[in-house]
Amino acid sequence: MRMQYTNTLNNKSIIGIMRRFCSNIEPRLTEHGSRVAYIVFRMLHKAGFCSAMDLRDLCLLAHIHDIGAYKTEEISRMLQFETQNVWGHCSYGYLFIRYFSPLKKLAPAILFHHSAWNSLEGQAELTSSIKDTAQIIHIADRIDVSMSVEGKSWKDTRDSLIKGRGTAYAPHLVDLAVKLDLTQPIEEEQRVDPDYFDFLTSIPLSTEETTDYLKMLVFLIDFRSSYTATHTITTTSISYELGLLLDLPESQINQILCGSLLHDLGKIAIPMEILEFPGKLSSQAMSIMMTHVDLTEEIFGGAIDETIQRISLRHHEKLDGSGYPRGLTARELTVMERLVAIADIISALTGKRSYKDSFPKEKITTILTNMKNASLLDSSIVDLTIENLDMILDATADRCKPILDVYARLNEEYESLHQLHNTEEKLQFILSLQDPELEPVWP
Repeated sequence: MRMQYTNTLNNKSIIGIMRRFCSNIEPRLTEHGSRVAYIVFRMLHKAGFCSAMDLRDLCLLAHIHDIGAYKTEEISRMLQFETQNVWGHCSYGYLFIRYFSPLKKLAPAILFHHSAWNSLEGQAELTSSIKDTAQIIHIADRIDVSMSVEGKSWKDTRDSLIKGRGTAYAPHLVDLAVKLDLTQPIEEEQRVDPDYFDFLTSIPLSTEETTDYLKMLVFLIDFRSSYTATHTITTTSISYELGLLLDLPESQINQILCGSLLHDLGKIAIPMEILEFPGKLSSQAMSIMMTHVDLTEEIFGGAIDETIQRISLRHHEKLDGSGYPRGLTARELTVMERLVAIADIISALTGKRSYKDSFPKEKITTILTNMKNASLLDSSIVDLTIENLDMILDATADRCKPILDVYARLNEEYESLHQLHNTEEKLQFILSLQDPELEPVWP
């Protein structure tokens, strides 16, 4: 049985979550991606260029086309009109979207979304669809940077596109772009245009696609560090096993799965020096760390089912009221919320850090018992956890291994790809890649 993490989110909700999530990393990139997606829509919507579903996916891809910059820290260089070395974020973005998004078939377009047309046109191994997709994003990207970053008029921007027709840009796509007539700032055009969001929400994502987009955001958080690469799947797996042991109904297990999946979205805004600090955090650093729960709530933006939201936001609460952020007590915390809080603690204890290895079972048992005796954790769930800890940890290790394997592979391939310096070499490299034998396994 494939568990359904959530069926309560529509396209607009997903886009809103993705937008708010990314704005907690770098607002310039968030707004840039949103505007580029809108330009893509305006270019293609009435042109009969592709199907409505393909256009929806292309707009979603445009929203996250610079996703690799969150890892490679190329943000400032990337937002210059004449970029010097953009291969870093293009390479990581390509691999990340290939392995960890529902848009994997379009991933090569991300690798080449800064490539000139005269370097793509003759590449026989690339399909015309991928070439066009890369160029559409490239042209939309350049339009936004020209107008929104450099402050140029539409006329000057259009003249630049025409000048690059046939060299930097595909002629047939320039012909579409120059028809835009962007008389207002792009964000204003987007704000007053009702067609764009109506279009995106008119073609619903499947439940599986919705879940995969949420998982994509989770991987973006966890993959910031090798020490957190499997934190969320570990928490989710342990929560799932505990839900089964408690014989909870399928509907509640689904809520637990979704709540645990999303519980740390706000950590995307926490500086790495705090997340990876080797030891006990100072009071000031701890105050910053604690904000990740409120940030998670902001990212949800009211789009998450209330029960799922409470599960996510209460994973640091304690039964005696000493937890955060609300200082809730036992009578205010449901079984599902208590369960995920325990799973999150075990995930942290089993995780490796720069200053510690994974704690052995005996130490985990001791810590959980002490917290139970101090009235911090639910005693019945702790007892059930300890009784079945070997089984829980073994099942979780099995689920984590494929993700660790793909994570390691992604980083190795990124290093190799980043060392290549021209379109031909990069194309030959990606053609040599094979999909992982084991896909990431979630409950």
